[in-house]
Amino acid sequence: MDRHVWTDEETEKLAAKMNGRFPGSGFQISHCKNKVKRLKEKYQFAANMAACSGFGWDDVKQCVVVDNKEILAAYMKKQG
Repeated sequence: MDRHVWTDEETEKLAAKMNGRFPGSGFQISHCKNKVKRLKEKYQFAANMAACSGFGWDDVKQCVVVDNKEILAAYMKKQG
């Protein structure tokens, strides 16, 4: 999978759109860079979990699911 690296120009556009959508919010480029970084981390965690045997994806709830508590416990123990 190709990982997109955000350019400064794209981050500036995102900050401008956020400020346009939420006037007075004062979004700065640094805020947007931080949020993008955090979203990528959370996405990667969820994608890795969903790819493991015993896990799946719930399209309605938009979350990773597991039916077996033992599988979840083993996964969490492995993650340390």
